[in-house]
Amino acid sequence: MAPALSREDIIRARDDFGLFCRLLGQPRTPWQLDTMELTARQTLIVSPRQCGKSQTLSLKATHFAFRQPKQMVLLVSAGETAATRLLRLVRDICQDPLLAGSVVDDTMTRVVLANGSEIHSVPASERSIRGNSVDLLIVDECAFVPEDILMSAALPTTAARPKAKIILASSPWGDAGPFFQLAMQGLDHANPHIKTFRWKLADAHWIAPEVVEAARAAMSPLRFRAEYEGEFITSGDAYFSQEDLLACVADFPLRRTGERMPAACGLDWGRRQDAHAVALAGLLDDFGVNGMPVVILPWVETSRRRYGQQVAEVESLSKSWSLSVRTETNGVGAFPSEELGRRLGGLVRVKHASSTQVSKEDAYGRVQILLAERQLVLPNHMELLKQLGGITASPTASGGLKIGARVESLHDDLPDAMSLAVAGLPRELARPVRREPPDDLEWAETTAGIRIPLPVRTITAELDWGEVYQGGEGPDLLSDETYNPWLEVYR
Repeated sequence: MAPALSREDIIRARDDFGLFCRLLGQPRTPWQLDTMELTARQTLIVSPRQCGKSQTLSLKATHFAFRQPKQMVLLVSAGETAATRLLRLVRDICQDPLLAGSVVDDTMTRVVLANGSEIHSVPASERSIRGNSVDLLIVDECAFVPEDILMSAALPTTAARPKAKIILASSPWGDAGPFFQLAMQGLDHANPHIKTFRWKLADAHWIAPEVVEAARAAMSPLRFRAEYEGEFITSGDAYFSQEDLLACVADFPLRRTGERMPAACGLDWGRRQDAHAVALAGLLDDFGVNGMPVVILPWVETSRRRYGQQVAEVESLSKSWSLSVRTETNGVGAFPSEELGRRLGGLVRVKHASSTQVSKEDAYGRVQILLAERQLVLPNHMELLKQLGGITASPTASGGLKIGARVESLHDDLPDAMSLAVAGLPRELARPVRREPPDDLEWAETTAGIRIPLPVRTITAELDWGEVYQGGEGPDLLSDETYNPWLEVYR
């Protein structure tokens, strides 16, 4: 049984964040405590995953609200799911016996304490952020927050509070954008307003040293520094602009089941250090409100299943979605693609895609155009965005482009699967028919203004698959024909 806490301990904990954490049974490391001193107005944290960032930020938010009355703490996350998770961590902290009875109000977006302090947790959107005046602003995964929201909505919430503190934390993503620029300013010890801290996974005692050393041996030096030491990756040769990527992100729940809605499926097979990747792309059923055809990715995933299990997973998806599949057959992908065709033949159109420089240029080019035209909606999926940000293009001697991930930094399994899926859509996308949406429909929106009805639906084509393939040996798996569920033809 833990010893009873004295009044002196509790009083000292108000001004001692380290003691506060220890009394709650969640001690922090010296480097985490050093960061949370908040000696400058703005504190930047560049951190790999698994370094305890979210828990530390939640503890700091709670301590800041408890130590003084009538403090406003605002937690901003890149998406709604992350915002909900952060507030759940705060709630769990507040349930400790040390803090029992201090919470007087608890809703989906805020916790109100008996001393009048409030902790709000919201996704990165102008509507959620504007109008607040805060004493402590914490922005998690800041590199993935659009620049206009961070600079024009989030940071100004502290303008009326001269003693306010700001914490901007994120895993590194490209050497561009406001988070990168502020982090670089914070490395200048002569700057009294911004201080940057780099957290390293090698310093996290809960990660076994042999795991870190194995990664060091398996990875190139640059990739190890990016993923384990939290260093930024050069983006001077990036294929996709960070502006385009963030402009097309919306916070919507991914849906694995599709109620037989049509979607093109891209499948990239893992090898060595890579994971398998599956991406679905479909024409968004938006009731015509966007005035143009919009492609959306309703489902993306990576896994390290065995090949047979991954084939079974795609087969399971095909029972829920009306799929046309493009499966990458280079290298190790040949055999599982054959097995997939055998399992799905007669029900689902499957095309083997042997990736070449020309085919990659075409598939990635379509993605790039859709992003630039704001006709593609990406899910708020950190790994997908990070991998897309790491795709590069370099000219070849023959006048083409060599497209792929930086060999020394990131993976490209999700972008490859995504580009295969988008390549499986018709060249000419049909514009959805304008009709009145239901009054009670919920909507998500990208920063570029693309509206997405929730839950996500793709436009349904009226086609009985059983009438197309009557058993037998199924479709010609090596054919160049690709099923077009919107035009109901093969082309």
